[in-house]
Amino acid sequence: MILKNGTIHMKRFFILFSLSFLLISYAHVSRAQEVWDWEKCIDYALKNNIQLKQSDLNIRLGETNVQSNKMNYSPNINGNSNYNLRIGNNFNFFTGAYERQLVHYQDYGINISQPIFDGLVTPNNVKKSKLDLQALKLDQETLKNNIQLQILTAFLNIMNANEQYLQAQNQRASTQEQYDRTKSLIAAGAAAEKALLDIDAQLTGEDLTIAQIKNQLDLAYLSLKIILQLDVKQNITVKIPELPEALSISEPEEVNKIYEDALGLRPEIKSSQLKIQSAQKQIAAARGNYYPTLSLAGNLNTFFTTQNKISTQVLTGNSTAIGFVEGTFQRVLIPETRTEQTKNPYSKQLNQNLSYAVGLTLNVPIFNKFQVQTAVKQSKLQYQNAILTEKQTETDLFNTIQQAYLKAQAAIDNFKAAEKNLETAKKSYDYAIDRLNLGSISQLEVNLAKTNLDNALSKLTQSKYEYLFNTKLLDFYQGKKIEL
Repeated sequence: MILKNGTIHMKRFFILFSLSFLLISYAHVSRAQEVWDWEKCIDYALKNNIQLKQSDLNIRLGETNVQSNKMNYSPNINGNSNYNLRIGNNFNFFTGAYERQLVHYQDYGINISQPIFDGLVTPNNVKKSKLDLQALKLDQETLKNNIQLQILTAFLNIMNANEQYLQAQNQRASTQEQYDRTKSLIAAGAAAEKALLDIDAQLTGEDLTIAQIKNQLDLAYLSLKIILQLDVKQNITVKIPELPEALSISEPEEVNKIYEDALGLRPEIKSSQLKIQSAQKQIAAARGNYYPTLSLAGNLNTFFTTQNKISTQVLTGNSTAIGFVEGTFQRVLIPETRTEQTKNPYSKQLNQNLSYAVGLTLNVPIFNKFQVQTAVKQSKLQYQNAILTEKQTETDLFNTIQQAYLKAQAAIDNFKAAEKNLETAKKSYDYAIDRLNLGSISQLEVNLAKTNLDNALSKLTQSKYEYLFNTKLLDFYQGKKIEL
């Protein structure tokens, strides 16, 4: 009975262990086979790309720069205090005499300076920093667009390689069926041994093709991981979007129309235009230093010194005759006094010595080592450089659109030719199979027809994805959202 119960417990333990192992294995496989679709790739890249995070920091720096320039409208307020210990002969401003004594001196002050006119340097700097901030935001949009195009390239490369990989496997399976059928015929004495060798050579070639396409697929996945900044060891699977079996081929719009649309939409063009305006404001700010500056100035000051004493007249009890009364000769006496000095309290001195001043400060530049002239020249050169950069950006945009347009046109022609080529190759292969069954040709000629069919299918797939990429690229430059 005990043995039976132990056996039951062991069975239960084995079942629970097996279920736990299966659950852990399933969870591991689920993590290992993480599926990424187009939207997930885009969202992840826009949230985690290091360059985008750096652009966020640059935008925040631009915002602080705007705030810093705006604060130049506000006054400068500073407080100060000095303490001196004077030893030896010191002039006493209260007695008007030099005295040999130890003097403690301390002063306090508050100064304020409010700019009234600075040659419009501050307004131009504020406008420039606002333009720079807008340009930084547009540069971030440009970076986002470039990342999306990189993901599009990698995504379509994966789709292309994956489709060709499946086609190669199907072709290999078809050849394997033919190999098995021929082997059966040889065993029945209905076919020559050489036919099997020819098919075996065909299988070897198709295995090589599958390995090469698999390598292309792995490289395409690696490229996507690098763009997404994922660990290259992370195992991901791209969710391949379903494309219509009959691809609708349409002619792209005229290249000049696409270019005109892109000029008004592309953030890199808008950014380069804003940088030209920013350079103009930089010239105006540099020229502002030619003008005088006017500021309202004020200060409040007080001080304490041990030389400042409180003097008090004290009666000594003695009198001094200063004359006689006429006629009676009675003496006129006045009481004698002496001067006693006591410390003047610290807080009382600060109140007594408190003074205010308000005025205007005019600063006229006369000679500043040609710093202003140099700054103006540098600003003008930066302005010319910004104009050239804007022209180069427009040229690069036109060249990119022109190349995409020509590639799209070529892809259309290639796709149509590949369709005809595939149709012809299929007919040729079917005809070769019929002739092989009749015994009029060898297996080698059938293999050649099958190779031509495989190549035709590969070229059709390649031209299809080239067309998709370049048409998506043209749509993107016209402001249309990329969708797969």
